[in-house]
Amino acid sequence: MRGIQIQLPSEFAVLEPLQIFIEGLGAAAGVEEDELSSLSVSVIELVKNGMEHGNGSDPGKMVTISVDSFDSRIRFFIDDEGTWAPENAPGFRPGEGEELLSTRGRGVLIARNLARWVEYGLTPEGKTRVTLIWPLN
Repeated sequence: MRGIQIQLPSEFAVLEPLQIFIEGLGAAAGVEEDELSSLSVSVIELVKNGMEHGNGSDPGKMVTISVDSFDSRIRFFIDDEGTWAPENAPGFRPGEGEELLSTRGRGVLIARNLARWVEYGLTPEGKTRVTLIWPLN
């Protein structure tokens, strides 16, 4: 499975169908059944962050998800249209004390704890890109 790409408006209503799609994609690629929900939650949390923080919840701005499957892993690129700097946002690095009780930044923390590899960077155009790599057994 190579070169799958979908674009979604920054509307939370698309997240439930996306979850079903990601779980089906993961199953087809060989993700263990008991890991499918963790995979979909990881992707959904990163997409939500792109919608909210990168695109400012503007339904006219898109989040693009590109998926490639290799022999030993699935790679997701999640691109938004913003220039969000997640390393400066709550939750990018696990906090301590009262920061742990904040509801902001939980999505990044959840994705980092569920996924095997999450990295933030930029697209060639300078927009936010999250790379999520999920190993296959």
